[in-house]
Amino acid sequence: MEEKEPYSFMNETIKKRPINKNKLFRKTMATICGAVVFGVIACVTFFLLEPVISNWISPEEITKIEFPEEEDEIIPEELLTEENVSQETAKETQEQINERINEQIKQEVVDGQLALKTYQAVYEELYLIATNAAGSIVTVTGVSQETDWFQNQVENVNETSGIIIAKTDTQLYILADLNSLPHAETYTITFHNNNRAEAWLWHADPHTGLAVFTVANSGMSKEEWDAFTVVRLGNSNSPSIVGRPVVAIGSPLGQSGSVCYGIVTSNQKSITYADYSYRVLTTDIVGSETNASGIIINTSGQLLGIITRESTASTSGALLTCFGISDIRDLIEQLSNKDKRLYLGIYGAEVTDDIHTNQGIPYGIYVTEVDSGSPAMTSGVTNGDVIIQLGNVEIHDSTDYKNALNSMRSELTAAIKLKRFDGETYVDIEGEIKPEELR
Repeated sequence: MEEKEPYSFMNETIKKRPINKNKLFRKTMATICGAVVFGVIACVTFFLLEPVISNWISPEEITKIEFPEEEDEIIPEELLTEENVSQETAKETQEQINERINEQIKQEVVDGQLALKTYQAVYEELYLIATNAAGSIVTVTGVSQETDWFQNQVENVNETSGIIIAKTDTQLYILADLNSLPHAETYTITFHNNNRAEAWLWHADPHTGLAVFTVANSGMSKEEWDAFTVVRLGNSNSPSIVGRPVVAIGSPLGQSGSVCYGIVTSNQKSITYADYSYRVLTTDIVGSETNASGIIINTSGQLLGIITRESTASTSGALLTCFGISDIRDLIEQLSNKDKRLYLGIYGAEVTDDIHTNQGIPYGIYVTEVDSGSPAMTSGVTNGDVIIQLGNVEIHDSTDYKNALNSMRSELTAAIKLKRFDGETYVDIEGEIKPEELR
């Protein structure tokens, strides 16, 4: 009998597919890149939408900073009213008062004490004015880190005097010269009582260098917070301030706490920038040529001007010059509220009655220069044009131009009307202009 071969199954060996390392690497990198891109998009989306969503869920109340109108200085003659005269003095006749004063003066002249007493009394009174206003003065310190030639970290510290211009329930607003704190990364405020607090740069003007800093009330007691005083505003455009005594406090000599006395010599000089112009007060006070800062106050303790590097550089020598508070009041208010400041690129001068009558130039803003590449140049504005309307505002003087500029929006196009001389007469030109945000 034939033997059958034993039945056997087919044996298979399943081998693992070899790993394609290049393909695996590409897939891994693609996954990583996709994750990074998704993360970046998610971060950007959150950054853009978070303020909107947060404001929608719990809207934040924004305190609008508004400054009071400037006040005229009270002169000594205005203090001599009948209400201020004592009953005893009121009983005396004018002749008796004059006779008594003359006798006292004669006696002091004989004693040789009149001049010295008068001199001492004047400066004691001026120093008292400076002391009372010092509660609003602070020192702003800016610190920056730099690397020297040997790759060592060097800390640069700069200081300038600032002034408390506004106070809310949660923040102090401090005005100071940012040009005196170059490249600073952190800021500290030192108050008149030597207490210190961290400060933040709130908003700054690239033209004047003026900046508003804020200090939060966190960590301060109610007594400390209530002790901070806001400076009162004077009228720097009043013609009556010329020739009157003033006091410079802060750092007029470059050292914190220095005090100087003098008079206002002029309030008609201006510093002009594109679209903006500010009057400066000149004084006969000799201060630091390089790092003077602080404020000028009148004998009523009211703020007349801010001493900055920009204002002091407008005159030769070391005589102190400051931006007049009446002209920069709107600027400070805009900085305090973080309002957008607009740029057209126009340098101009107001057409006065004399110029209009003698030269026949229409009323408005006479264009003296236009910045290259500015919105004004793009819109066709040229030297010699007279701006008579901007947006819906008719332009007759510099105040109208300022109001028109403040009413414009950087994202919107506005109408502009000009008068242009064609060689014989002024013809009407109409166009459009879109302002840019000043940076």
